Amino acid sequence: MSDWDTNHSPFAPMIGTNYIPTAAELNRLKSMLVHPVNKLALLDLDIDHAQATLDALLHERQRVMSYVDAHKALLSPVRQIPAETLAEIFVQCLPSDPPYGLRDLTKAPLLLTTICKDWRHIALTTPRLW
Repeated sequence: MSDWDTNHSPFAPMIGTNYIPTAAELNRLKSMLVHPVNKLALLDLDIDHAQATLDALLHERQRVMSYVDAHKALLSPVRQIPAETLAEIFVQCLPSDPPYGLRDLTKAPLLLTTICKDWRHIALTTPRLW
């Protein structure tokens, strides 16, 4: 049977009902299902193989993406800004009300110390921030 449509099965009228097959029908069902069960097993093997291939490809893609992302970060234009310019930008980030004395990690100048090691150093060594 090459067509896996249950409508074409000789047992189509009985599928989905409470019909109880006879002993002869049980034997016929068992013999009818040998080929589809084997086909199903082959399909499962093919799917397992395809899944393993997909998993390997996804893993390799993640490795390449991590490599690319790590190196793209080095291309960031903000890395090219001189420390003196960043310090001036940091001063411009200070809140105007109240101008100083804030001890809030969500606002400048403390927020600027949490971005990265270089920004922390620039912020801490810029007297006008404090």
